[in-house]
Amino acid sequence: MPRATTLAKTGAHEEGVWAVAWLPGAHSLLTGSVDESVKLWSAADDKLACGHTYTGQALGVISLDVSGGHAVSSSIDSTIRVFGVDGDKSVKHIIERQPTESWGAAFGTVTESSTQLAVAGGSKGQALTYRGSEEEPGLELALDLPAPEGAGGAKKERFVLCVAFSPDKRLLAAGAMDGTVAVWDLGSGGQLLHMAGLKGHHKPVRKLAFTPDSKLLLTACDDMHTNLYDVHQGALVDSFSGHESWVLDVAVHPEGGVFATASSDAKVQLWELSSRSLVQTIGEHSDQVWGVAFSSDGTRLASVGDDKQLVLYSVA
Repeated sequence: MPRATTLAKTGAHEEGVWAVAWLPGAHSLLTGSVDESVKLWSAADDKLACGHTYTGQALGVISLDVSGGHAVSSSIDSTIRVFGVDGDKSVKHIIERQPTESWGAAFGTVTESSTQLAVAGGSKGQALTYRGSEEEPGLELALDLPAPEGAGGAKKERFVLCVAFSPDKRLLAAGAMDGTVAVWDLGSGGQLLHMAGLKGHHKPVRKLAFTPDSKLLLTACDDMHTNLYDVHQGALVDSFSGHESWVLDVAVHPEGGVFATASSDAKVQLWELSSRSLVQTIGEHSDQVWGVAFSSDGTRLASVGDDKQLVLYSVA
């Protein structure tokens, strides 16, 4: 049963750290902070060293994702930036949304000639996909959340917080402030898989993660639970409760047998999917843990939080 062992810990930013993402392999990763910067870190020899700082992420960084030699960041000023993480670290594309009309962002299908992105549409109540080549990515699809239940009742906040592509890039999932979880089939032009959405949450769903086979979806929610859904059946398979406060992030191990959760209770937890059991609770942080991510080879885990810390773990 895999467990995490702390390897290194460092004060990563001047303010809270809200996002973390690995480059391919287990030697480099990115962090994004409320201090309006993204930093590129080396994790070689199980030590953490900052190699580059990207500035200009106005009001703070909400999310990060990496595909090959590029990364995408989303900042609170509703700006999405695609930038290089290898030799050329310049900004490649910028998508500027209206205030409050974007939140998280993620890469979809990326080739040498084309880049696909998804953006959580914030107050628009939509998930958006963009596609482009050398030019700025253009809007491809604007996907509406499922209609809210109880027409005529009190209006709920339908702010879309997060998006995630399935590993096979055929599906796009989104989570919203009112607990809505929606999944669209991109192969059919963005058809909603389940007209009522995936049921089980009534509070903000902050992050989503698919299993490697693209069949199951995990959520991170303010109701202190992580739900596991069968995406195609639309069924709630299980609900995991181990944190004492909001669950802020969830990440799945590349082999699919283990997932990690991060919480505002300042804890990181490891879970085994097959036994549906809590494996380990880790207390390296002293404040809310906003981000957790496995390296692509599965040998390392990283976490970041409001205590400004970046923590590196081995997973074995």
